[in-house]
Amino acid sequence: MKIYTSYFANSKKLHKDNIVVIGIALYPPKWFAGPSLKMVSPSYDILHNSQDHEDYEKRFFSEILAHRDPKVFLSNIERLANGKDVALCCYEKPDDFCHRHLVAKWMNEKLGLQIQEYGVSRNPTYIEQSLF
Repeated sequence: MKIYTSYFANSKKLHKDNIVVIGIALYPPKWFAGPSLKMVSPSYDILHNSQDHEDYEKRFFSEILAHRDPKVFLSNIERLANGKDVALCCYEKPDDFCHRHLVAKWMNEKLGLQIQEYGVSRNPTYIEQSLF
């Protein structure tokens, strides 16, 4: 099983490539009928009241990920994957700041995985826009 990150707008392509789309957004799109793992979603307060990307990242790691077990999260992914590759999805485009990249970084560091953005051969370079 390979784990990617991606965004909901890429769902058709992911499905075509036989990749299970797993939502990790606090509020997945209404049309999304796939599984969600909200245990790594940002809180409403982090989403709406962080001062900037640095504050968001600091808060996301200390308020969300510090209280999660990456092995349990991986076990949940494996259960939902049913032997297929998966993509952890949110809304932002690959180069936009997004918590899914923080989740990938966390899993890479804690579990020694190599999670990357689907269809992107490099790690994203964030463009200052969205969220704030």
